[in-house]
Amino acid sequence: MVKYILKQKNQDILTYEYFPEGDFESKGGRIILDVNLKTISISVPAEKDFLCRTTTKELNDMRDAINQMRIENGEPELTEDELPIATEDESWYWYGDHAINSIWKAFLKGKELPEGTVMWY
Repeated sequence: MVKYILKQKNQDILTYEYFPEGDFESKGGRIILDVNLKTISISVPAEKDFLCRTTTKELNDMRDAINQMRIENGEPELTEDELPIATEDESWYWYGDHAINSIWKAFLKGKELPEGTVMWY
């Protein structure tokens, strides 16, 4: 679970602070949403957040396994458009990216969230 709060707003930038497990006693992280550029990112990770990494090989092994399963089920393999071959490792912050996804979905719908909570299991 992660909680986030809109801390600062101007014409171009929304700045959110996020807190893994809703722990407001620990140092929160900072998420920046640039309204004009339509970008969102973590500028400072929260103290209790952690970086996850998946290698290019792991991503492509997963893609191959999905395609093998589809073939066994009589379905066509996924196209390059549906699931491209990975060319770079991927990394993300576990809690921060959950907050980013929630904030971004609302932004795309024209909503500005003053705060929010994301839970997953």
